[in-house]
Amino acid sequence: MKITGPLIINIDDIKLSMEEAKLIENDLIGSIILFSHNFKDNKQIKNLIKEIKDIKNEIFISVDHEGGRVQRFKDGFTKLPSFETIGKQNSEKLSTYSGYISAYELRCIGIDINFSPVVDLNQYFLDNKQYLLKDRCFGSDPEIIIKLAKSYIDGCLQAGVIPVLKHFPGHGVTQDDSHTDTCISDLTLDDLLKKDLLPFIKLYKNIPIPIMTSHLKFPKIDNEIVTYSKVWLNKISQEIFSNENVFFISDDIEMKAAFNEETQTKKVMNALDAGCKMVIATTNMKKNIVSSKKSYEYYKKHYLTDELIDYCKEFCNDLYVMDDYIKQDLNEEYYNEALNFIKQNE
Repeated sequence: MKITGPLIINIDDIKLSMEEAKLIENDLIGSIILFSHNFKDNKQIKNLIKEIKDIKNEIFISVDHEGGRVQRFKDGFTKLPSFETIGKQNSEKLSTYSGYISAYELRCIGIDINFSPVVDLNQYFLDNKQYLLKDRCFGSDPEIIIKLAKSYIDGCLQAGVIPVLKHFPGHGVTQDDSHTDTCISDLTLDDLLKKDLLPFIKLYKNIPIPIMTSHLKFPKIDNEIVTYSKVWLNKISQEIFSNENVFFISDDIEMKAAFNEETQTKKVMNALDAGCKMVIATTNMKKNIVSSKKSYEYYKKHYLTDELIDYCKEFCNDLYVMDDYIKQDLNEEYYNEALNFIKQNE
């Protein structure tokens, strides 16, 4: 097992600055999440990841690389079908190959975690009112989602990258975008257990991969958003996942839906107290911070505080590497077979 810090943060460019290199040394930093602004080409991104891991070998490199419109690396990488495309074809083979190709290509450059697949039910799938999830969902039928997501996960694990189920307990219940809106649903737990929670429950029981929390609030269940809710991440999760210690990773707490009057430090502590093992906090939505290359200043001021450092002295975060599930050897012949199939189905 790897012992790693709880924070997942971003960097500002295609190369590390001296300040960012120093930031990564801090014990609180457990993962760097990469975005399109970190990518120039295959050689550059591979060198950037190596540079990060040379500073801290145990750090995890993560990315959102679903396919369709959410694919951070494009030039030199296979254009992956969206989950909507896979769902419309209802093809387990296409889903398996998509998972394998994404993981194969990510692992070749040093990526450890892909925040994918999306297993939300798009309740507004037919009229496309849900922009956040538009073309990112396999569909609105839980059983089809479970079948296709299972195939995708199998492909990811065959190529040695950890997939993550998102966005627990199902972002499809609202048309709102958690990046820019407060997201509230009046559904009850019984309502959610009938449909939206089924993919998370069944897929996790098949293979216990990490789960990303959403920032939705369900007032009939708890007054806190899911990311900050002990009711959701402790009580309910123990019930529906058979008392498993689920490895929850929060969605980005800099999103509007995660806003409250607390400091960033306190929000991290609230998420960890609730049951998250790692917390994503990026500066992408903060005006001009990334473009002015000042993210390291923001993190030093708001996240790498004495209060959080002291809190995390008691926080033991062991992200399992899933040795029982992940294949260690890449299969080039299988990759080429998958690649040909993907290209034929574009």
